[in-house]
Amino acid sequence: MIKITRSRKAADIRAYTGAHLKNKLNALLDYYYEDGGNGTVNFKIKTRQKWKTAKKQLKKESHDKCAYCEADTAAVAHGDVEHFRPKSLYWWLAYCYDNYTFSCQICNQSYKSDNFTIIGPRLAAPVIPVAKPTITRTLEVLVSSLCPDPAKTNDAAIQALFSTEDADLPNPYIDNPEHYFAWRVIPETEEVWLVPPAGDPDAARAVASAVSTLGLNRVELLRLRWQAYDGLETSVLAFQESSASDEKKQEMLVRIRRQAGDARPFAGMKRFFLKQWNML
Repeated sequence: MIKITRSRKAADIRAYTGAHLKNKLNALLDYYYEDGGNGTVNFKIKTRQKWKTAKKQLKKESHDKCAYCEADTAAVAHGDVEHFRPKSLYWWLAYCYDNYTFSCQICNQSYKSDNFTIIGPRLAAPVIPVAKPTITRTLEVLVSSLCPDPAKTNDAAIQALFSTEDADLPNPYIDNPEHYFAWRVIPETEEVWLVPPAGDPDAARAVASAVSTLGLNRVELLRLRWQAYDGLETSVLAFQESSASDEKKQEMLVRIRRQAGDARPFAGMKRFFLKQWNML
């Protein structure tokens, strides 16, 4: 998992800002009342799944990788629009672009699902009247309270909105997961495990959540990460043992660092080891 930058350009998120967002939220309010107004909305109804158009931009922001396990989604499973805060618990955030990530189906469906643990107080749902208001102004205020417009807010405001919950799982759009994640190589079994840095309780909590909630130490990832690590280590050893000219070695170094670029699978893990080897 690495830090991801969310676009707030209206052209990129057109379906989730302005009048388009208002229409979605009005529909969401209708669904709420249709379902009895008891604090839940049934999103299993396909016509209510209005987040699929976000996938293209989210996938671009995640460099065609799962925002959680960092594997190429073509290699592990097709990608989903994933609700960081589950829509089953936070129904009013179902159409909130700032609640979306791009995730492989294994991280999302097989593991995360509706799991979302926090140590602070749960975010309070908006106060919804028993009956849907008919006065236009009242209705507009109610709709605007369901979700911030992503083109009219910023990352700091979103972080402040959710900070009181103190979620166990790092949000790659808000947190820098590389501050919490360390990696352990097991050459005998050809595996690389996600572990917390020693002596950091916040990191221990984040890693425990990533492992239990997302399955980031599942067998398939241990092996895929080993393959990436092995190739990187081979390149580094070749560099260290090379008698090439300084100019050629500089070119080799650039190519090694390129393997840990944001768009490459398991970039966070690779950068961890390159720093250990004094290559970054």
